[in-house]
Amino acid sequence: MKLIKKINWTYTVLLTLFLVLVITYIARNKSEIFPISSTNNAIYVPIVMYHQVKDKNLGKNAISAYEFESDLKYLSENNYNVITVNQLIDHVYNGKELPLNPIVLTFDDGYLNTYKFVFPLLKQYNMPIVLSVVGKCIDDFSRVCDDNVNYAHITWDQLREMYDSGLVEIQNHTYDLHKIKNGRYGCYQVKDESLEHYQNILTDDLTKLQDKVKDITNYNPTTFTYPYGKYNDTTESIIKNLGFKATLSCTYGINVISENPETLFGLKRMCRSHNYDIEELLKDGMKTIR
Repeated sequence: MKLIKKINWTYTVLLTLFLVLVITYIARNKSEIFPISSTNNAIYVPIVMYHQVKDKNLGKNAISAYEFESDLKYLSENNYNVITVNQLIDHVYNGKELPLNPIVLTFDDGYLNTYKFVFPLLKQYNMPIVLSVVGKCIDDFSRVCDDNVNYAHITWDQLREMYDSGLVEIQNHTYDLHKIKNGRYGCYQVKDESLEHYQNILTDDLTKLQDKVKDITNYNPTTFTYPYGKYNDTTESIIKNLGFKATLSCTYGINVISENPETLFGLKRMCRSHNYDIEELLKDGMKTIR
């Protein structure tokens, strides 16, 4: 009888230890996946950068629709809450509470494949994205009938449809400065360019797209996305003076967002590439804040 009790007691102890180990393992992994910090009222916010979703020529800036859907499934199954940059802005400026485990999904340039392949999945999973558009490209493809998903851009009608869905937040990616031409790399200041000339170039271009988006959607973009991630302190100063509340860079890492509005400028992003799934991407991103 004593032997049976001893065996039962030993079994109970071993089972308890096993459960403790399992719970500890899960907790450690969850802490890596859900990097939320309450230190000094700051939170960690990963921002994923996408460009194209299509069925061929996949690589650094292009993934398949299957891969993008797998990202949405992963985020849903692991209790992430997909938010927009405007929600971040509202949190910082107005104290609006964010959901637990926030993450932002951004798409650059405004390719047609975003409308064709991404938009339907957003409606299916009820998750939003931030779409930073290049105005000149939308103007050009609004005038021609070209629906090649490998290079074509959306039209203004498609942009309005996506915006009206409530699932696509539109932001500014320049009207016609997303190029390398005449010594200018994107919207970066040209060597020996005067501050006045640079300020006029940047102001005219960004204001043109602001006005166009406002005319189409009755909404003013709040955030500027740097073409190629190229900018300097002067660029940032001009952007702030134009009234933008945040900027998106191509700097790799996870953001620490506090009550300080400066944490919204130069927001870091992690590029989602072909065969580099989002779980691995987020785990790698966590290493930048340790």
